[in-house]
Amino acid sequence: MSIDEMEQDDALKGSAQHRGTHIEVGTDPAFAFRRTRRDIHHEVWSLAWPSVATMLLQTVNSLLDVFFVGRLPQSRQALAATGVGGQVIFLLISLAMGVSVGTTALVARFIGGGDRDSASKATSQSISLSLVLSTICFLVFYSSRNKLVGWLLHGSDGAAAGVMCSQFLGAALLATVPLFLMNALMGSFRGLGDTRSPMLIQAAVITTHISFNIILIYGYLGFPRMGVQGAGAAFFLSIVVGTFLYFFALIKRTPISDSLKISAMKLKYEWVQRILKIGIPAAIQSVIRTLGMMSFTGLLARTLEGSAGVAAMQIGLRAEALAFMPGFGYSVAAAALVGQSMGAKDIEGAEEYGWAANMQGVGVMSFMAMLFFVFAHPISALFTTDPTVQKLSAAYLQINAFCEPFIAIGIVLTGALQGAGDTLRPTFITFITMWVLRLPLAYLFMFTFNMQTVGAWYSMLISTTLAGLMTLSLFRGGKWKSIKV
Repeated sequence: MSIDEMEQDDALKGSAQHRGTHIEVGTDPAFAFRRTRRDIHHEVWSLAWPSVATMLLQTVNSLLDVFFVGRLPQSRQALAATGVGGQVIFLLISLAMGVSVGTTALVARFIGGGDRDSASKATSQSISLSLVLSTICFLVFYSSRNKLVGWLLHGSDGAAAGVMCSQFLGAALLATVPLFLMNALMGSFRGLGDTRSPMLIQAAVITTHISFNIILIYGYLGFPRMGVQGAGAAFFLSIVVGTFLYFFALIKRTPISDSLKISAMKLKYEWVQRILKIGIPAAIQSVIRTLGMMSFTGLLARTLEGSAGVAAMQIGLRAEALAFMPGFGYSVAAAALVGQSMGAKDIEGAEEYGWAANMQGVGVMSFMAMLFFVFAHPISALFTTDPTVQKLSAAYLQINAFCEPFIAIGIVLTGALQGAGDTLRPTFITFITMWVLRLPLAYLFMFTFNMQTVGAWYSMLISTTLAGLMTLSLFRGGKWKSIKV
């Protein structure tokens, strides 16, 4: 074996070791990758399970939020308030994705290509960019929070829910800057292929969140009883803890720790452009979805059931998250493996990882859908004693159980496309299915056909099914294989 061949062999082994790829070295000087289907599925699962665990922890956290708030006086209004407030927070997270998705794609490409210095620079630039953008977002959202609440909550009991929602956001929006920073750091860890550190950090975040929820919502350990405002304060404190832990892990426990430099954090136009070229379409996609859901909530609030329908959707979404959060875990794995494979010029491997992650995600979410359909009523009863909310949330779970496999396809393959840097085309899918299809259908079913809240659930079923099929078509088409980052 020549020196050049030995160096090539070492490079291939190094790349494979990082991605968990099995290599057999033979007489072919190219030393091609040889994977079995079992190898591929094992690699996907090894990277996905910590992300699945992380997402499930987040889901449990959301469910406990509903549980704690649902036990307050005026539970219907309190649930509607925190549900709408949560949508505003998710809108912020959607904007933060403009940095985090771009960071994941770039870091994954650089790590797959063995360029740790560039991965470090991409991370440093994303931190600085997040700091600037989050400060602007905080000023805008905090000053306009009451107008947002007034637009989203209507009906006979909308005023009470609106006051509670403003109280919740007054505390929760203080987390805007650390929220952006945490998402940027999370994007870097995903690009590095490290899903275990985020799992451990998320466990600490959730422990903090739950502890302060109990203390501040109900007023234990000498603290005042703050109600929904306490839920917002608990969210803020938990995000601060999570951001600190991510910074500590980045400095101490990553392959790029040694190459991180303070001087690299000075924003440079070329890096901002590279990050946002990938990230802006992903952020727009998420914003389109979030604004669509906020408009959807506004329609729900105008039905005969009013805030009961809004509260039911929050229970349904939180419970349903037990299914689609594992899908997000597989999406993270798909993004990292596809991105790193593209960086290593292994296009075939990137496609294999995408399909394997999709298969596993669909399997998990289909199983969970069956449980939701069978146990819809007991699940609903766990979160509220209001009979109207129970009935509507159970209907939500049973109707939307049928589209869970298609939601899985949409979530996982969107992650694979984002890992490849293809973020523009999925954005069009979100716009079409949310604004062109779901909202008009919801209006038609709820008010023209007089189906009220249940009509909204059927519009969700139809639009999410179509979104999954359209995403499947994009990935199968293969144009993502030629994306340059």
